[in-house]
Amino acid sequence: MNNLREISLLNKKILNNMTKFFITLLLFNLSIFSESINPRSITFINEKTEEYQLGLAVEILRESKSSTFEQVKLSDKFEESKQLIPNYGFTKDVFWVRFILENHSNKNEWYLFLSYPLLDKVEFYEKDKFTKNWKVQKVGDSYPFDKREFDDRGFVFPVNLEKNKKYIYYFKIESEGTMQFPIFVYSPKKFLVHREKEEFAFGSYYGILFVLVVYNLILLFMLKDIGYLYYLLYVINYGASQSILNGLAFQYLWPNLPYWANISLPCLGGFALFWGIQFTRNFLNTKKNTPLLDKFLIVLMVLMILLMISSFVFSYYLNIYFLASLVISFAIAIFSVSIVCWDRGYKPARYFIIAWVSLLFGVGIFSFKGLGILPTNLFTEYGLQVGSAVEMCLLSLGLAYKINLINLEKSKAERRASKYLEESQEAKLVSARMEVELLKSNIHPHFLLNSINATIVWLDEDPANAKKLLTALSEELHYILKLSNKKTIFISEEISICKRYLEIMSLRKDVKFSFKTEGISGKELIPPIALHTLVENGVTHGYPGRKSGEFILRKKTEGKKTRYILFNDGLPVESSRESSGTGIKYIKSRLEEAFSGRWEFYSKSAKNGWESCITIQT
Repeated sequence: MNNLREISLLNKKILNNMTKFFITLLLFNLSIFSESINPRSITFINEKTEEYQLGLAVEILRESKSSTFEQVKLSDKFEESKQLIPNYGFTKDVFWVRFILENHSNKNEWYLFLSYPLLDKVEFYEKDKFTKNWKVQKVGDSYPFDKREFDDRGFVFPVNLEKNKKYIYYFKIESEGTMQFPIFVYSPKKFLVHREKEEFAFGSYYGILFVLVVYNLILLFMLKDIGYLYYLLYVINYGASQSILNGLAFQYLWPNLPYWANISLPCLGGFALFWGIQFTRNFLNTKKNTPLLDKFLIVLMVLMILLMISSFVFSYYLNIYFLASLVISFAIAIFSVSIVCWDRGYKPARYFIIAWVSLLFGVGIFSFKGLGILPTNLFTEYGLQVGSAVEMCLLSLGLAYKINLINLEKSKAERRASKYLEESQEAKLVSARMEVELLKSNIHPHFLLNSINATIVWLDEDPANAKKLLTALSEELHYILKLSNKKTIFISEEISICKRYLEIMSLRKDVKFSFKTEGISGKELIPPIALHTLVENGVTHGYPGRKSGEFILRKKTEGKKTRYILFNDGLPVESSRESSGTGIKYIKSRLEEAFSGRWEFYSKSAKNGWESCITIQT
């Protein structure tokens, strides 16, 4: 009996244990099946592939009000993702993402990578392999950057996947900005290669911006053109905005300022657009070329300022909508203004259009992606950086083209002014020469009549002197008629005219005049009748009551300057030789005509006589 009783107790214990085991197994299965896992959400990791994009292999639960994780695990409202990179635009809804990984490779170490860096709050749920409890990691730009376990601009979660086992993971994502969550699985080696390529691309992009800033900063100091300042402010703030979009600003510039990280994009984005519009107004001269559109651009600039102020007052959700709307308005306005200026014949506008088309295209795509109209992919995600780099390089070249065009127009204007001045000066010279020639037309007949009257008297009294007078008079008139219309003549010819004149005046005034030279070779060039005018002036005013007179012409060379000094020993009254006299005007006009800007002249009293000097620079 005792044995039967013991056997009966043992059977009861075994039955109780088996019952507990089956109940536990049933509850476990119910808990698994209660999560409504879709076989499509399983990603199989194999030996050959080291990168997986999970967009079409996840399930998504969208909630207007967040549920607890325990509630979400039991939810049957998860829906299959229909996008390679899920993108829901601007929304305040909470998104839960669920997916399963099954490792069929020999690699255990893998990285889950959520690559969009502007998400405010991300919670990653995984089950602890030892305790079987769910643990959570919280990251996002609402938390200080140093709270992340992995130092990366995106969100990286290392996971350990044992071979032939299934692992279920959850993400909870909240953000006031664009709601997109590109999720990847990488092997550590592949992730490193991916990061190197990305860093090289970003390094090239920001390197181009840095070179443009330095180059145009130098041009700003050299040319002092305000357009370069506007361009620099635009490039610097645009580059800062791009670093925010890429997550680099939060990683390197303000990692412990999550509040500023959340408002920096609308603030600096609005600042970049502000200077972009001001640069456009300056570059296209819209105030003159398109006054009406210029006022519209000013309105946009006011809105940009309001956006910057609003970023400190209102929620990021409202400001980012405001920014996206202004970006689209900015793109349309810039393109419209440049087309109008081009159509109205403003040449720099053509360069401007070519420069901005690439950026405007990228801006439009990026904005439509942010609004959820276009899907997120490599083209919509990074096309903006490529387009902006090309645009900034072309804008820099366009700015240089505009400056060159302005300088060319300025040079043409200066040439026109110079030509006008030259023509004006020529007209003055012609006028002076006409004045002198008119005076000579009155003087020569008087001089000729006096000489003829003297000859008539001498024909009876002194035929020999009369003959000499007529011969000298004939030779002088011959030389004057022959040479006076030339710009320059040999000084030997000018000396011959002077000697003939003195010969005539010696006979007429019964005064013995002489003309000597020192250092004169005879091949030097001088305007015609210049020295003759000085000699005539000296004879007329310097020898009243005198019986002799001497003229001496000396040549002195000092470097590139040659001086011709004419001295006479007459003693004239100084007021009779004013520098504003007609003869002096004639000499100056002929010197300017022959040696424009390369001559000097003076006539003044000297020791024991009068001295006149003509200086010519070779």
